[in-house]
Amino acid sequence: MSSAARTGQGRGPCPAAGGDRPDRPGGLRRRHRMVLWLVPVILVAAAAAVLAVLAALAGSYQPLAGGSSGGGSFPGLRTGTGLRWLPGGPSEQLYVPLQRGTFALGGSVDNDGSWPVTIVGVYQPSGSPFTAAGQAVYIGGQDPNPLQPRVRVLRDVRLGPGQSIEVGMPLRTAYCAYRRPYIGMPSFLIKERFLVFTRIVAIPYLPDGSPVVTNAPAGRAGAPGTFCGSS
Repeated sequence: MSSAARTGQGRGPCPAAGGDRPDRPGGLRRRHRMVLWLVPVILVAAAAAVLAVLAALAGSYQPLAGGSSGGGSFPGLRTGTGLRWLPGGPSEQLYVPLQRGTFALGGSVDNDGSWPVTIVGVYQPSGSPFTAAGQAVYIGGQDPNPLQPRVRVLRDVRLGPGQSIEVGMPLRTAYCAYRRPYIGMPSFLIKERFLVFTRIVAIPYLPDGSPVVTNAPAGRAGAPGTFCGSS
């Protein structure tokens, strides 16, 4: 009888010397430590990918567009003197003669997007013949009393998807201007904010995009072909 038979020992493989087997407590602890280390790394990577997508979207997201109203008057603001419509071309243009005091121009803004944005403020473009003469105001498109709407200062106004507002701007013309030529300004500027991103957007004064026309400002009084408003 062999010694293996006498002692009852088999010939199976022997465990390797040194190190932990996976099914021993030391190996399980090492695997748990690895899993705990990988989980936050995966979560951070996923969050970074989501933020990158959101940043790319927010950086290019611009849902504001001109609405269906606009012109040369606005509730609560002074209406200019002698404003009239000039025929010609595909559509009429609104003419604003030289003004002695302030006058109002209005426009409307729609949010055609899927997320709300904040309208920070209203500005006139560089080179515009019109200068701001006070704070822009607005009327909510969902005002419950359209016959006596509530006029409020336009500052950090949240505009939700599908919502609109009417904007009123108190403005001035130059004191002196040329009798010819005229200068046309088709739009004003809205500064909008979405998440942490801001953007400047041109919004037309008039629904069809026609310009508001006035006499080109003159650099000084008394120059040939110029005239000035009365003080």
